[in-house]
Amino acid sequence: MRLQKYIYTILFTLMLVTTSHAQRIREENQENPEGKETGEESDKKDTRSPDSVFVSYFYLNEQGAYTRYVVSKPLNQFQDYDVSKQYNQYFATLGNPGSAASPLLYSLRTGPDFRFKSDVFSPYKLKDDSIKFYISQSPFTHLRYHLGPAKEQKLDINFSERIGNGIYLGLNARFANAPGIYQHQRNFNSGATFYAAFLYPTQRYGAIITYRHDKLANNENGGISDVNVFNENTETDRKRYTTNLNNSINRGISSGIILQQYFNILKPNVVKKVDTTTMLVPRKFDAGRIVYTMRYTRTGNAYEDQSTSPNYKYYPEYFYKTDTVLIFDSIRHTHFENCFVYSNEVPDTLGKSFPLQYSFGIRFQTDKLVRDTTIEDVFRQTVPFGMLKGIIKRKTVFKASAFLVLGGYNGGDHSIDGSFYQFFGKHSYKAYLNVSKGSMHPDYYFTNYITDYFKWDNSFAAQNYLKGEFGVVLKGFDLRASYTRVTNYVYLNNKVLPEVYADGLNVLSGHVSKEFRLKHWITNVYAAVQQITPDTVLQLPAFIGKLTICYDAMLFQNALHFQTGISGTYHSQWYQDAYMPALRAFYHQRSYLAGNYPYLDVFVNFNIKRARFFVKYEHFNAGLMGYNYLIVPDYPQADAAFKFGISWLFFD
Repeated sequence: MRLQKYIYTILFTLMLVTTSHAQRIREENQENPEGKETGEESDKKDTRSPDSVFVSYFYLNEQGAYTRYVVSKPLNQFQDYDVSKQYNQYFATLGNPGSAASPLLYSLRTGPDFRFKSDVFSPYKLKDDSIKFYISQSPFTHLRYHLGPAKEQKLDINFSERIGNGIYLGLNARFANAPGIYQHQRNFNSGATFYAAFLYPTQRYGAIITYRHDKLANNENGGISDVNVFNENTETDRKRYTTNLNNSINRGISSGIILQQYFNILKPNVVKKVDTTTMLVPRKFDAGRIVYTMRYTRTGNAYEDQSTSPNYKYYPEYFYKTDTVLIFDSIRHTHFENCFVYSNEVPDTLGKSFPLQYSFGIRFQTDKLVRDTTIEDVFRQTVPFGMLKGIIKRKTVFKASAFLVLGGYNGGDHSIDGSFYQFFGKHSYKAYLNVSKGSMHPDYYFTNYITDYFKWDNSFAAQNYLKGEFGVVLKGFDLRASYTRVTNYVYLNNKVLPEVYADGLNVLSGHVSKEFRLKHWITNVYAAVQQITPDTVLQLPAFIGKLTICYDAMLFQNALHFQTGISGTYHSQWYQDAYMPALRAFYHQRSYLAGNYPYLDVFVNFNIKRARFFVKYEHFNAGLMGYNYLIVPDYPQADAAFKFGISWLFFD
């Protein structure tokens, strides 16, 4: 109740002190290929809105090539407020926003970083590489608020202000609370990122510093004790369901600092005299820039079962049991990194006059693990890397990149990547081919995990992988097909212990998406298929599809943009991975088969000036087609519920 008062106070204050001049901003609704949270803004570069207000933003990268994106307010798909359901992402969740999540579409994730383990709460966490740095001549604020059943609330605030010539300050904050409809299911997370940026007007030098602090508290009920009670709906009051765990919680806290500086060797423009006129023109040759990045992150996680009589039958057989000490497991991971890069890469690749771009660098990384405050491991590794890109007539792009890990747990990991892009027309259509080959060690916790309750010590060989991807983007039609082969794939088996599949794991997948517009009707189609061999090693649905149909209209002399429609998501049947909260990990099971069920929503979206609203009746078919809507064993998805959301842009 106290949180609700704070939210209403902030909303009311902002509406009083902020002017709201009418503004039309060009809409752009693109899929986000980099996995960054850009749902409220478009990825259209450097397109000014029809009036004088212009706000853009960029993300950090090690090359210092900051692609600018334009803030806009697309209404299409605005009702998809849950970050785990945006940009055609699909996760297996525990049925409550903020809960543990596992991706349902396979994606090979590689990189030179030391990887302790996959983070099941990652979709809801703040990330350093997703910080938006807003550039605006006047103060800019973006407010988002979502409200659901059982006092479910989420508030997001983005604020930026220019305080001097080339000096910007910003704040991105997020507060979320989801009590859930079952017992002991509450998820709470909050956090903020602060940044200061100095971008010298001549673009010769720039410095950016960020600070991030994020924390979460997830109550773990272990799922319902008897799933048949739910399947048969013999008890309609969800709060009366018995759960496997009654007093367990996962806590996490994370903080980080980034300092990045860049220096361009030559001025970006040269003075050119034509007749009696002197002008600045871009250089034909770019000598590049030197970029230095320092990162420090500290992450801690702890699992507690504070029950005086824990349900030991719920935990794995090898779980250490004691009747005198409450269950408490903790892990702390600290990462420190220095990175030096020499690069002439620029954001607008196709507008580049110089036909050759390159980036070479070296990264020094130190990672430290502390488990239960007594067991400590330190890993140091050096990572040289490079990239070479060629451009032919601004329509054909060749790119090659590679890295090699020296020392540390990941010593010997490497990757060689090659890409080919062919653009058509005015660069709005393209065909591309990507090929990657390399080697990477499995997450460290698969090989060594020693706490007071979980203990294993394994020696697994590095995983070798080969991936090829082909895609076409043409008139809103996006088609992708890929093939991935991984050897020595490691996973958690049905005993919640690491196991390796030494032979080749093969994944053949395809994705297609398309938006159709016919007068006032908009139809968005997405479909994904994946064939996994063997499917007993990697368990994912063979088909996932989403269809959204809405009626779109401008009303009251174009003062109101209105949409109403229906959306449905479908998963084919598969053996779903189970969840072990004490490990914060998903593991195999072969006894429960589910899926083959559509989740249907109806919604209304509307836009008035700078404000957007949605009202949504989510999963309205709950109970009409049986009670078999589970994506994780023992964790039913939420029943039908009304959801409400608002997004408001403020300038000046």
